[in-house]
Amino acid sequence: MLRAVVRRAVVRRAVVLAPPLVLVGCFTTAADFKDDAETFIEDNQELSNALQVDFTSATCQQPERQDVGTTFPCTALDDQSRSWEFSVEITGSNQYEVNVSRRP
Repeated sequence: MLRAVVRRAVVRRAVVLAPPLVLVGCFTTAADFKDDAETFIEDNQELSNALQVDFTSATCQQPERQDVGTTFPCTALDDQSRSWEFSVEITGSNQYEVNVSRRP
């Protein structure tokens, strides 16, 4: 497992610490969490390196709420068209954790 902190600024940065992935950003709606998680799964090199795979697409369900503890699922396809499942938990007003819930 991998834990990373991503801070949004002009450049996205990640620091690998330990599992799971913790992301920090600026989210004002539930849709922001959904959209950011999709982009993170598709584009984050540390995630790709840790799982030894590149993701070509990701789709997340929009969380019903933005409350701490709210979870929402994501699925992603890797570069070999295999399906991965992720569980995302909102851990703060501007942060969430991403965990692999099922590997292909």
